[in-house]
Amino acid sequence: MPRTFLLAVAVIALCVLPLLNSNEANAASDQQIQELKQMIEQNKKQNEENRRQNEVLMQKIEQLEGEKAANQAQIQESETQIQDFISRKGQQPLGAEFAMIIGAQSGPFKTGTGFYMAGELGLPLYKNLGPGKLMGLINIGWGRTDDDVTFEPTINAIAPGALPTQTSVTLDTVTIMLGLKYKVEAHHIVQPFIMGGPGFNIFLNNSDPGDLVGGIAPQPGTLQKQGFPSGQGNVELGLHLGGGIDFNITKKIFVGAEGRYNYVDRNNGSFGTYGGRLGFRF
Repeated sequence: MPRTFLLAVAVIALCVLPLLNSNEANAASDQQIQELKQMIEQNKKQNEENRRQNEVLMQKIEQLEGEKAANQAQIQESETQIQDFISRKGQQPLGAEFAMIIGAQSGPFKTGTGFYMAGELGLPLYKNLGPGKLMGLINIGWGRTDDDVTFEPTINAIAPGALPTQTSVTLDTVTIMLGLKYKVEAHHIVQPFIMGGPGFNIFLNNSDPGDLVGGIAPQPGTLQKQGFPSGQGNVELGLHLGGGIDFNITKKIFVGAEGRYNYVDRNNGSFGTYGGRLGFRF
């Protein structure tokens, strides 16, 4: 092969190879440029997505802060209401009542009318039942009645011709009532009430003669017809129904009047009590 041809080939190779290398380098650069552009676009998209997410998060934060402020305001309002409730409770009575009653009693067993006194405790059960409140009631009372009775002594069976005997009959009555009381409190001064429930009636016979005369004679027939308790007395179950009205002087002090019918399932045993009231609320 002629040297001239070989030299020409060498020269061409020396000129072409740099061009080839340059094209390859440019192609690589173009690829890198495209890749970088794609990364930039992806970053832009990611940044846009992050921005939207940040906006959503900021809205959520604002919503939570608003809810927190509303809850804090509600807590403060509740604390204020609790303090007001405690303050009002400290100023207002609980609603329990104690009253003293002094008056008269229509005597059981036809013993006439006598003295009566009682103590009464009412404990609130329902404070807002209609226009008033319902209370549990405990009432303990005592009354004394007496009468003069003339009868033929039973000792005539032993000594005929004995004169009729006149004696003073005294009867002590202890009443224990457990029941309910409803007081209307629509008016701040005038407050009527009703009450009722079962009770115990203890009749203490202080008459002379009593069950026996001289230990050998029974109770006189006159007292038996009146249903008068024999011996030292009897305990009888009963039913108590009554009502009255109270007038508030202050928030804690009241006066009033009441009447009560006391049913006793015994001949002539039922009786009534009535009197004035002085009460205290706490």
